[in-house]
This record gives sequence, C-alpha cells and structure tokens, in this order.
Amino acid sequence: QSRVLLPGVGNDAAMVGMYDDGWVRLSAFDYSPKGVERAAALFGERRLEDLRVADARSLPYADASFDAALEKGVLDAIYLAGGPDAEACAAMLQRAVDELERVVRPGGLVFSASAVATPYLPAAFAQRSGAWRMVRDGSLWLTEEEGYASINVQATMLAWVRCG
Repeated sequence: QSRVLLPGVGNDAAMVGMYDDGWVRLSAFDYSPKGVERAAALFGERRLEDLRVADARSLPYADASFDAALEKGVLDAIYLAGGPDAEACAAMLQRAVDELERVVRPGGLVFSASAVATPYLPAAFAQRSGAWRMVRDGSLWLTEEEGYASINVQATMLAWVRCG
C-alpha cells in the first residue's frame, strides 16, 4: 500500500474520504496546532499513521519515506509567507519543494492544487536539474460541478514524479 503525505491537512474532510476509499497509509501535518486538532477530530484515532504539527520547510520525516504527497494550497501559503518581496517568496517556496524532494522516494509523485504559486512552482521543482519530471502541467483545472475548487479558489492541477 502506498504511503501518502498530506501537508497542511487542517480541516480538509476530503482526505477522510481517501482513507475510506482504501488509502490507509496516510501521514499528515499542519503548521497550526489548531489545524492538527481539527484534523484529529475529522480523522479519528485510527485513520492516520501519523499526525503532527510541522513546517513544510523543515519536515520531521525520514528521507524517501513517502510514495506520494498530495497538497492543496500549502505551497501557495508558503509562497505568500515571503510577503511583498518576490525573492523571499521564491526562497520560502524552494525550501518546501526541497523538503518534498527529500521525503518523497524516487518514482514517487507530488500532486499540487495551486492558485497563487502556480506560475512559480515549475521553476521551484526544476531548481535541481533532473530531480523531478512534470507529469501534469496545469492545463487541467480542478473544479467541482458548480465550478468551485475544493479549496475555494480556482485551482490548477500540477504534478511531478521524483526522478532518481
């Protein structure tokens, strides 16, 4: 069974559905202790292998410990944490992508539903030549029937496979 990392899980009830559909090796984190409390309430005691407070720019997981990471807006939030300085935004984003590179095994996948950081993500994943191969370039939008994304913004789907 694939081991999946859920960054910024917070109040995302859709991830509970993943577990209920058979994805049982889920580990999750959120930057906010309140987000972790909310996720614990949503998932219950048995649905997550690991749930903790963590910073996506300095992950507490072993190298190559996940087969995939599914993030919905976390990289956007990290990018915005750089404030009005574009270089600071890019540096924050790069630190998070570098950590994903470290914890996702070669052959593993990172899926991103992004809005704000969409134009900057390809460069961040391409920073280390040959580390990632883009498999979803953003030409497919993630929306529900009503035209809204599950993260309440019009999100772009991006995905990379970890080379290695």
